Amino acid sequence: MANTMTTYVKICNLNEETFKKIKELFETERENNVDVKIIEHFNKLFGSEFNDADNYPDRAWMDENIGAKWIRVEFDSVDFSPEIDLYLESSWNVPTEYIQKVVEVMNEFDKDIVAYGTYEDESYSPIGAFVYGFDYDDIEDYDEVDGQRMWDDDDYKDDIMDKLHDHRDAMYESYLVVKKEREEDNN
Repeated sequence: MANTMTTYVKICNLNEETFKKIKELFETERENNVDVKIIEHFNKLFGSEFNDADNYPDRAWMDENIGAKWIRVEFDSVDFSPEIDLYLESSWNVPTEYIQKVVEVMNEFDKDIVAYGTYEDESYSPIGAFVYGFDYDDIEDYDEVDGQRMWDDDDYKDDIMDKLHDHRDAMYESYLVVKKEREEDNN
């Protein structure tokens, strides 16, 4: 059985128009459900023509375009917000190609849209943080983790998760510095 990688993604800098695009892109199975219709989602995101009957994405396509052999996506934002949260589960790997594709598609509407977040394998090896924006990507494992202790010591786990979130926020701040420098260079 493959380990499950859990990825928490925050997509921010949305306006009402781009939020509407996000809602269209992440259509859920039914009202009051958070599970994204994954085949329809892939078709919108990649311009593909997959279906559940006889044209399902194969392993090679998933590895190349998603970064994992399977993915589950949850989206539960119904009212406008300048930022939304996604919850992803995938096999073994952080679905980096998938996250980058979402950002790429949304950057076609607004180059200020950025995705950042954290990931954790169910064994806590690896865990880390990432930031993806227009012409920007950074992903880093957080290596200072004792996986067994994460299971046995709740205080330790809480401390590591706090440090991981601080690491994520620092990476996002670094992105903002680079973005500001680029804007100043262009003026």
